Amino acid sequence: MPDRLTFIDLFAAPGGLSLGFEMAGFTALAAVDVDEKGMKTYSRNFRKAEIFTGPDRGDVRRLKSEELMRTLGISRGEVDAVIGGPPCQGFSTIGRVKIASLVRGGVWNHMKVAQPRFIDDPRNVLYREFVRIVHDLQPKYFVMENVPGMMSYRNGEIVEQVKEDFRSIGYRTEARVLNAVQFGVPQERKRIFFIGNRLGLPNPFPLTDTNSTLELFLEGGRQHRFSLPWKPPTTVWDAIGDLPEPVEGGPGVADVPLEYTKPALSEYQKWARDWGGGPYDGRIHNHVSRRHSERDVKVFSVMTEGMWWRDLPQDLKKLYGYRDDIFHDKIKRLCRHKPSWTVVAHLYKDGYMYVHPTQPRTITVREAARLQSFPDAFIFMGSRTDQFKQVGNAVPPLLALAVATGIRNALQGEFS
Repeated sequence: MPDRLTFIDLFAAPGGLSLGFEMAGFTALAAVDVDEKGMKTYSRNFRKAEIFTGPDRGDVRRLKSEELMRTLGISRGEVDAVIGGPPCQGFSTIGRVKIASLVRGGVWNHMKVAQPRFIDDPRNVLYREFVRIVHDLQPKYFVMENVPGMMSYRNGEIVEQVKEDFRSIGYRTEARVLNAVQFGVPQERKRIFFIGNRLGLPNPFPLTDTNSTLELFLEGGRQHRFSLPWKPPTTVWDAIGDLPEPVEGGPGVADVPLEYTKPALSEYQKWARDWGGGPYDGRIHNHVSRRHSERDVKVFSVMTEGMWWRDLPQDLKKLYGYRDDIFHDKIKRLCRHKPSWTVVAHLYKDGYMYVHPTQPRTITVREAARLQSFPDAFIFMGSRTDQFKQVGNAVPPLLALAVATGIRNALQGEFS
C-alpha cells in the first residue's frame, strides 16, 4: 500500500473535483488552469499544490509533460491519478455538421472522411491535450468528467470514440452518467464520468441501491460500501436553512465574514460547518446578497416555493415584459423540501432562476456553494461575479468524493 495517493488536476479551477479527491485521502500535487481568477480560489484552498496558471503556465496546449514531472520531482507512471474536465464543444449537432461541411469543401483538408473522429475535431483541442498528458504521465488512473449530452449524441458514438482514444494509449476505460443528487448533493446535476486505468482492473463507479445506501460497484461485480452520515436526497433547506441573513452588497462588496446565529439542524449542515481543510476562521464567507429593485421584491414576495415565471399572473409579468415562450423559466423560486435544480455558471447573470425559498431575494454565493456541496471552509476569491461563475462551473465535491473513493479503494486493494 503506498504511503500516500497523489493526483494532478487539469482544468482545475475552482477545485470541486480536487476537493472530492482530497476528502477521499488523495494529495494534490499540481493544478493546471488558464483561469487565473479561479486559480486564486484554488490556491487559497489547496496550499500545498503546485499551481500552473495564466496564459503560459496554465494553458495545457503549452504545458510540457516533461516540465511538469521535473517541477514536481516525479517520474512517468508515479502519480496515481490525473483528473479533469476538458471543455469538449465539438459534439454538438451544429458543430459536427459545420465541421463535416468544411471537410467536404476542402477547408479542413487533413481529414479523409466527412465525419471526423472526436479527438481530431479542432474544437476539442483541449480534450486532445488531456489525452496527451495522460499518455505522457502514465498515471495509474484517470478521471475525466463532462456534460451528459455526450452519452446520447449519435447513439453513443462519441462516448465510444473517447473510450477508444484512451484504450489506444493503454487504459481500460468505461463511462457512466452520474446524478449528484444520489450522492448527498442537494441538487439535481448529471455529469458523465470516464474512468480508466492501466492496471487491467475493473473500473469502479459509485451507484445507489433502492434504500439510498451508497455503494461502489466494480464492473466485475465486486463492491465496497461507501457511507455518508445522512441519506440522500438532501433538500435545499437541509443545505441552507441554518445560514443567517446575508449582508446586502453594494459595488465591490464580495465577502463580509459572518458569525453563525442558528444551530445546525441537519447532518448536512453539521458536515458543511465542521469539515476542515484550508485555513479557516470558523465564520461564514461569501454570504453577500444582491440588491434588488422594489419590482423584484414585490414579485419574489408573491411567488410560492417551486413557482416559475410561467406561473406568475399577467399583471406581474407585464412589469418585466419577457416573452412567455422564451423566458418561461426566467424567474424560479427554490423549494425548501426538494433538492435544487442544476446550479449553472451563468448564475452570475441569471440569478432570478434561484430565488431564495423564504426570503424575497436571490441566493448568495455561499448558498449556491452549499447547494453544490462545498463546505463552509472552502472560500471563494474574486468579485461576486467571479465567485458565482466558479461555483456554477465546479464539480460537486461530494460527487467527486464518491468517484475518488472507488479509485482509492481499488488502489489500496480494499475491494472484496
